[in-house]
Amino acid sequence: MSNNHSNNIIEVKNVSIGYSNKKDTFIVSENINFSINKGELISIVGTNGIGKSTLLKTLARIQPQKNGIILLNNKKFNEYSTLDIATQLSIVLTESPSSKNITVKELVSLGRHPYTNWIGMLTEVDEKIIEESLIDTDTVNLVNKKCSELSDGQLQRVMIARALVQDTPIILLDEPTTHLDIYHRAYILKLLKDLANKKKKTIIFSTHEIDLAIQVSHKMIVMTTDEIYFDKPEMLIKLGCFENLFPSETIEFDNELKQFILKK
Repeated sequence: MSNNHSNNIIEVKNVSIGYSNKKDTFIVSENINFSINKGELISIVGTNGIGKSTLLKTLARIQPQKNGIILLNNKKFNEYSTLDIATQLSIVLTESPSSKNITVKELVSLGRHPYTNWIGMLTEVDEKIIEESLIDTDTVNLVNKKCSELSDGQLQRVMIARALVQDTPIILLDEPTTHLDIYHRAYILKLLKDLANKKKKTIIFSTHEIDLAIQVSHKMIVMTTDEIYFDKPEMLIKLGCFENLFPSETIEFDNELKQFILKK
């Protein structure tokens, strides 16, 4: 699929992903190719264990790719310093904060760490960015609460606020709707779409919510054992990419409804 090269923010070329121990390297997926434009909402979908989180963590530079090249703004990943990467991309993982005894304001403020001095003093600019991020995520009324007092949905919005405070052009999220009910799953995904459209953030998230992802994503990465597909949802539906994701005797994908349904 061709993209305007000047508008690309991430390019993945013939990349293999996996993990290593002291003796061996395990390849989870290979020959991955795609280009992501600025301001796009991209979902990564596939079955359990297919490599969604591994791909996301590779894009976050938490773990290195095993082969191939990843470019960020036409510059190789490994040419960025750790501090430079922290100003380019932020990540929201499924793990809870290490300390839930801090307040929401304190947690969100940690997102300014790449920009504050060594004692972490917040400037007026920092405070303004924090306030805007709290407004954008509808978490202003939570600032004085302890993180331990938040519901799962509230905590996820706070974590997204912290990512926004980091003020990066790219936000990566690993399973952002885990443990949420249907309303809050839809709320979080709509929030991400709004941030991509209105704030021009490039947002990449892994998810099991394939039906919802089809509705909100500009493009999708569909991971299968045989191939990695990347395109707009409607094109992936035409290609039949969702029809063979799961055992056909249990559920099937309805192209007209754009969702999975139980077989009768």
